[in-house]
Amino acid sequence: MTGATVAVTARRTVARGGVRRDRHEPAYALLLAVMALTAFGIVMVYSASSVRSYFSTSDPATQGLEQLVWAGIGVAGLFVASRIDFRHLRYLAIPAFVITLGLLVAVLIPGIGTEINGSRRWIVIPGVGSLQPAEFAKLAVVLYLAHWLDRRGKAAGSFWNGLIPFAMLVAPGFVLIAMEPDLGTAAVYVAAAASVFFMAGANLLYIGAITAGVIGGAWWMVSTTAYQMERVQTFLNPFADPLDTGYNTIQALMALALGGVTGLGLGESRQKFLYLPAPSTDFIFAIIGEEWGLVGTLAVVALFVVIAYQGYRIAISAPDTFSGLLACGLTTWILVQALINMMVVTALMPVTGIPLPFISAGGSALTLNLAAIGILLSISRETTETGSLRNALFGFGRRNRRARVPRAGRGPGAPKRPARR
Repeated sequence: MTGATVAVTARRTVARGGVRRDRHEPAYALLLAVMALTAFGIVMVYSASSVRSYFSTSDPATQGLEQLVWAGIGVAGLFVASRIDFRHLRYLAIPAFVITLGLLVAVLIPGIGTEINGSRRWIVIPGVGSLQPAEFAKLAVVLYLAHWLDRRGKAAGSFWNGLIPFAMLVAPGFVLIAMEPDLGTAAVYVAAAASVFFMAGANLLYIGAITAGVIGGAWWMVSTTAYQMERVQTFLNPFADPLDTGYNTIQALMALALGGVTGLGLGESRQKFLYLPAPSTDFIFAIIGEEWGLVGTLAVVALFVVIAYQGYRIAISAPDTFSGLLACGLTTWILVQALINMMVVTALMPVTGIPLPFISAGGSALTLNLAAIGILLSISRETTETGSLRNALFGFGRRNRRARVPRAGRGPGAPKRPARR
């Protein structure tokens, strides 16, 4: 075969989605950590919601069974996503991004979006349930930016061809989510997008400018909204009004204090008896602390650390730039959301309604989180690192552990240089 023929074949291969590496076993440590959190979440949703479910439906297991069903659907989605070639997701990038922006607009329209506790975040579909467009928007923006920045190449690091178009793409989704209002989810949305931009080769000054712009925009929204400003003041001193504005924070802290080191025991929570608001969703981490104590909360944190390590390891050793950017964005989305939820429960951030990934009750959020993990597992099958459990957890015994970060500038879908042996 002549050199010209080889070059033509290589170009055709790249055009079809990049050179494919031999597939190996997926990142089992990531899978085990996610399955542990999901199973634990089913148990905790049943425990945390039992009292409220009994009062609303006379069946304490109602919400727990719903979580079990959604977990089953999510695990099926995880399996399907893990078996699909991640390169085919490129074809969904643009339509998914456009559709989710349309849904974010639709949810703000009276008569389409459903308002609960002053927030308009849900679209109720008869016979199916409620749909939260902001959850889909996080996946859509990560997928689209991974596709767009991969095609952008080295231009991603410039001002006019990188930062400005990036801001124009991300700003509409951020503003629409913040208008619901849902500043917590809006922060996750921007954090995931910024992580993709950073990994694509963006200047740190540009990341700083994005951060400053987001903080400035968020502060303007908070300062012009009475109840949002009240939340900030409550965060600074929750004990100023313990029976009203500071009630949620104080009850969450009380649940953590009651749990101590080893907890009161599964099902023995006292705060779930209509004391702690949203015990199965926004404040489920407090119930974990009450029933399982410090040991239980640290175990949950440790599992998220495993997800962080595995997710970013997959991103660094991904077979091409698109998959590396995609893995980075998905991992950041899950981790930032978990961090915000835990910080709210421990009074390190103002109260915002954001669920704990894989654990909090919620169908659309759980399903999408598990689907995102499925995509990570699909990418992990072609990474430069072995997928064995021992190497995933420890990484010992390998001569080369210096995986290269996918950088902008390679051709779309182009493989990285082979590692030295």
